[in-house]
Amino acid sequence: MVGAKIGWKLVLAAFTLVVGLVANKAVSTAWKVGSGGKPPKGGQGGYAEVVTWAVASGAAAAAAKLFAEKRAAAYWLKSTGYAPPGYEQDAVKGVLVKSVAKDND
Repeated sequence: MVGAKIGWKLVLAAFTLVVGLVANKAVSTAWKVGSGGKPPKGGQGGYAEVVTWAVASGAAAAAAKLFAEKRAAAYWLKSTGYAPPGYEQDAVKGVLVKSVAKDND
């Protein structure tokens, strides 16, 4: 079981990295198209601009993390034939869901 946990963490990290990079590029490009300039960095820009950038990039990061986790779990199930550690397959819907009882990682 320890090997499966390590393997799952590696698969999840790979998916999260790739999806995170794509999401970062997408939100930066959308910002450039929408505002006509680069996203604010290091406190540059006005208060409203910095807050808007923080909300947009935070929302993109959260959505990317959720998407990566779901895709990684589906990949794991397809590759191994069983749910990744911390997940179980819903008998009714046939989808992967996080386990309610969480063991100590």
